[in-house]
This record gives sequence, C-alpha cells and structure tokens, in this order.
Amino acid sequence: MEKLIESLSSLKEELDESELVKEIKQLNKEISSNEELQKLLDNYQIKPTEENKNKIIQNDLFQKYKEKETDVNILIMQINQKLKQISNKDKWCSK
Repeated sequence: MEKLIESLSSLKEELDESELVKEIKQLNKEISSNEELQKLLDNYQIKPTEENKNKIIQNDLFQKYKEKETDVNILIMQINQKLKQISNKDKWCSK
C-alpha cells in the first residue's frame, strides 16, 4: 500500500510539472486578469443569453483555455483507465 501511495505522489508531482498543467494554470491566470473576458463572464452570469455565450466562445483566450481543458480531461481519462486496469489486476492477484 505504501508503494502505491508513493507512486501516486510521484504521479502528482510529474503532472504538476507537465507542460499541459503549466499551460492551463497560466491560461487560468490570464483569464482572471483579462478584464474584457471577465466582463463577458460576469454579464453571462447575470444574463445567460445565447448572445452572451457566443461572445465568450468567440474570445481567443477562452478558446485556448477550452482546448487545454479538453486535453486535461483526456489525460484524466487515460489515467483513470490505467488505474482501473491496475485495480482489476490487484483483485485477480489477491484471490
């Protein structure tokens, strides 16, 4: 069990240092400091219309973020698949 915890800790460290995670963190900071996009997001919170949604979607910074978010979600799915395989192997090995 200790080996598994160490492996997961190592995985977390590697993910934190990966370019993908660094990029999405940077984009998140840029979005937070981008007044134009923040205004669009605030307007959408107040009045969630299709027009306001489209303005957000057309924003280049938002598009970049969504692309990286998709990449992160794919990575998470891949990690979950591997963990499931490991979990299934452990179940068979323990019988």
